[in-house]
Amino acid sequence: MKGAILALLILASGVCHAEPLRVGLESQDYLPYYRALPGKPAEGYAIALLQRFAVHQGLTLEIDTLPINRLHRTLQTTDRLMLVFPDNPAWSRRLKHDVQLHYSRPVIRVIDGSLVLREHLGRGIDGVRRLGTVRGFTPEAWEERLGTGAVQLVEASDIGSLVRMLLRLRIDAVYANPEVLHYYLATRTELGGDRLQLDPSLPMVRTAFHASSLAHPELLEALDRFLEEQRAELVELRRQHGLACGPSDLEEQWPACAQPQAIP
Repeated sequence: MKGAILALLILASGVCHAEPLRVGLESQDYLPYYRALPGKPAEGYAIALLQRFAVHQGLTLEIDTLPINRLHRTLQTTDRLMLVFPDNPAWSRRLKHDVQLHYSRPVIRVIDGSLVLREHLGRGIDGVRRLGTVRGFTPEAWEERLGTGAVQLVEASDIGSLVRMLLRLRIDAVYANPEVLHYYLATRTELGGDRLQLDPSLPMVRTAFHASSLAHPELLEALDRFLEEQRAELVELRRQHGLACGPSDLEEQWPACAQPQAIP
């Protein structure tokens, strides 16, 4: 009897002290995908997905919220972080130096595009002379025109500042993720989520959020399996977070939208 009780105590101790899955996130408000700000609980679709993955692996999720430069420095110089999310092989090359990171398959597929005021939809690329984006966000789709000087880049600290500049006609378009911008409009303003429109005639890129790791490729392999095995549950999770039928959702292998339509 004593042996059985001891075994149960050992098992309970193992559950209580499960190894944490330590994930580094850039300090940013990027809802509905994620919001990770110092001193506040992380939230959003990506956080719920990572939480489910941690439970699936028998781990406890532990989030470190850091500015982008400290995030990569911590990953490269300490063993604190097991994963960084979101990441992409094309992002932050200067901060990654020559470090060979491992990457998961796409975890979340997204579109980054050019949004304009509803009444300016369809003006065309020559109608954009000043392009706004959040500071540190690279407008890949506009690189050529930015390089020739045909378009001036205007940076702001947050989405709200960009919306105000667009409404005052200080910029002609905002380069951002449409779901993030529409979420901001719907939840933080009285304008309505459709006041700004993704203009299909303007440059956009299709990209993806991956997880990256320096020393734990086995975790990335486990994440890849999880994404495949749990795809139905993750479709429902996207619906719960208001991502169904958005432009980015339609890029997913299994969209949450009941009647997906192709992007022009």
